[in-house]
Amino acid sequence: MRNVFTSTIFSVSLLTAIVSCGDNNATANTTFCDTACNTDTLRFEGGGKMQPYVSISQKNCIADTLTWTHEGLPSKRQMQMPTLLDNTVRVNKAAATCYIKDTSYAYLSFNDCISGRGYLLKLPFNKRENIAKISSALNAFDKKFVVPDDLRAYADRSTLYVVDIATDTKEQMTFKEKYEIDFNNVHTVIDSINVSRNRMYVLLKKDGKEIPIEKQIHL
Repeated sequence: MRNVFTSTIFSVSLLTAIVSCGDNNATANTTFCDTACNTDTLRFEGGGKMQPYVSISQKNCIADTLTWTHEGLPSKRQMQMPTLLDNTVRVNKAAATCYIKDTSYAYLSFNDCISGRGYLLKLPFNKRENIAKISSALNAFDKKFVVPDDLRAYADRSTLYVVDIATDTKEQMTFKEKYEIDFNNVHTVIDSINVSRNRMYVLLKKDGKEIPIEKQIHL
């Protein structure tokens, strides 16, 4: 039987809302989340006696420290978000979610509130295992990306991928050619996706034309 834990998210500090950081014009393109500056820590908890959790602290309006740990670890795993992502991002609980697989790993998904870019991080609790970072996630916070709660989707410039987060298995579908995709403005090329355990579908755009591609899969 799959070990599935429902992640719970809650704020552990008061919202300093109303005050915004940076250039207000930068928020014009986002449709994902409120860009009001806040100092909330986002915390996601898994079940079980080891009490695994993942948290993101914020500083000066941006995501600062990523922590993932459980009671069985001698020390917490931590990384600075700007270092990990090679970029600064602003996060909000409305566009962030996390699946925690007991004490094995966690899948953290979120969109940057400023650019709308999607991210997917696989965070193993074992320190001998490396983090997997994907900065081209097609998260379901974007309403044109239909992705069930137990799956995650991402792309590169030639392929669409779907991951079963409970079993950590993956399927993929080629675009049949390479597309120059700006993942900060993803809809100029990837109009929409619709994925399930049985089917992958993407609607691409090129030279003013729509190009649908689909594939039957088994996850």
